[in-house]
Amino acid sequence: MHIAYGKMNLEEDNIEKRKHAPLSNSEAASFFFIPIGFAKISKWENTDFNVSEMARFKKFGFERKIKQASEMRLYGMIFYISITILLTYFLG
Repeated sequence: MHIAYGKMNLEEDNIEKRKHAPLSNSEAASFFFIPIGFAKISKWENTDFNVSEMARFKKFGFERKIKQASEMRLYGMIFYISITILLTYFLG
């Protein structure tokens, strides 16, 4: 009975660690470089990987990842808007 109790605590600890784990570098990069969804040309259906990842984060209660992913999407949008403004200024 003591072993089962220890195993349950270990599982709960792992769940808590995952809830508070930060985004990995690859996850952060995908939210930064692809901040908006894309639709298939043949169907107007959203195929965005980031939407499914956000849904997964919400489903499992990964609050820290949700916050960081939202920030990375915002920074990515600001990055692309800045690039557009700079290109318009220098090429226009």
